[in-house]
Amino acid sequence: MNISMKDLVEYIKNSLDILVSIKLNEELQKYKFNNDNPGAVADYEKLLQGLEQDIRGHISLEHQLKIQCEKYAEQLDILEDEKIILLSQIVRNNSYYYF
Repeated sequence: MNISMKDLVEYIKNSLDILVSIKLNEELQKYKFNNDNPGAVADYEKLLQGLEQDIRGHISLEHQLKIQCEKYAEQLDILEDEKIILLSQIVRNNSYYYF
C-alpha cells in the first residue's frame, strides 16, 4: 500500500475533525443549555474554552505531523537519489566483467 504524505496528513486531519466533533456533541449533551440556570452560561463558556484549547492542540499536532512527513519525504528523495547512483555504479562495474 503506497500512501502519499499529503493523503496521510489529510487522513489525520479528517480523523481529528471527526474526534473533535464527537467530543463536542458529547460535551454539549452533558451541558444542555437552560435559560432558567444562570450558571449554565458560565458552564457553557468553560466548555467552549476547553474545546477551543483541544482544537488548538490538534492543530499543533497536525502541524508537527506535517513537518515530520515533509522531513520523511525529503529523506526519501535523498535515499532514492542515492539508490539511483548506486545502481548505476553497480551496472557500470558489472559491465566491465562482460567485456
